[in-house]
Amino acid sequence: MDKWEETFLRELVELDTNSDEKKNYQECAEVVKRYCEEAGLKVEIFDSKHDDLPQPNVVATLDVGAKKTILLCTHYDVVPPGDVEDWKFSPFKLTIKGGKAYGRGVSDNKGNIVASVSAAKELIKKESAKVNWKILISPNEEIGGEYGIDYLMNGPPKIQGDFGIVVDSGPEYVSIGASGVIAGTITVHGVQGHAGYPFKFANAIHLSVPLMQVMLDYVDVRRKVESEFPAPPGSPHRTLWGRFSMTVYKAGSKTNTIPGKAEISFDCRTIPEENVEDVTKDIAEFLEKAKEETCVEATLEFKTKHAGWGSDPENHFIKKFHSSVREVADPDIPISADLGGNDGHYFTSHGIPTACFGTLRDDNNYHGIDEFMHLDDFETVKKVLIHFAETCE
Repeated sequence: MDKWEETFLRELVELDTNSDEKKNYQECAEVVKRYCEEAGLKVEIFDSKHDDLPQPNVVATLDVGAKKTILLCTHYDVVPPGDVEDWKFSPFKLTIKGGKAYGRGVSDNKGNIVASVSAAKELIKKESAKVNWKILISPNEEIGGEYGIDYLMNGPPKIQGDFGIVVDSGPEYVSIGASGVIAGTITVHGVQGHAGYPFKFANAIHLSVPLMQVMLDYVDVRRKVESEFPAPPGSPHRTLWGRFSMTVYKAGSKTNTIPGKAEISFDCRTIPEENVEDVTKDIAEFLEKAKEETCVEATLEFKTKHAGWGSDPENHFIKKFHSSVREVADPDIPISADLGGNDGHYFTSHGIPTACFGTLRDDNNYHGIDEFMHLDDFETVKKVLIHFAETCE
């Protein structure tokens, strides 16, 4: 990482752009704009302002007059740091030590922003790109992308391209698909009252236990759903599979009060081939059977529904990108699909074949304490992007 790249990354990391508070978005976009222009890129900003909060999307263009345009998808919003006291290195200060860069967002996804812009800078300097680039640098990815990549692709900007690269993945494989995400909350309804008289009331916590026990059976139902897309290396299954997890439990307010409500939130992962509405219906039907079996009153609300996606491994761009990764990084790097979700479906929904590659290695602690990025991975991602742009026509 040279001095220009380090300074760029430092300025990005020092801005707390967590997706809960949505602050510093405008300041971050201005930093990105300045460095993109220094790199020689043409820059446009499209603000998807929501609830009076600016949510600027930066589109940085490298136009070499080619027939084909590559879209690079990145994001500058990050997850909150959690308890800052638990961090060994300050989350909003870039620390470089032992071949690693530490700080919130260095890997997910600000390091990938810098790698993408730096790659474009090198291509402009060498005049070697054989395709046009549009680097899409957005907010909102950590909470669904509605005012980020979704806005750029489906809103007024109507960005178009021939191939998409989601620079928001890992370097261990080339991903050509991702899981869909369905999140929701099951609310168990009881009757609130004084804990000294439990026989007079219906304890929602107690009622929720048998209901959750039955819902655990849905974990096995989802596990049997199998995809044609390969799972990442090290996975317990050969191909992607369906998953269901109960992830948040909320109930009660005081020790001397019988709770009248208990909330069980869940996360369901779909495979690329599944229709999320069909899976949503299946979850609702399974819950109805669980309610009948346990005689528990409960309601269901879905919070998030995002489709999975997949691209044809035989597509020309996919094969060419995979070839670049194997030549630059490792000849044995496989093609797989992601267990998590990402913004690639905003490309594939427009018929744009898409692949994912980036610095998010499994050990990076992204979304966790002391997030870091291997500097070697940063260089690999940058070199792969340059090689692809120089050899793809």
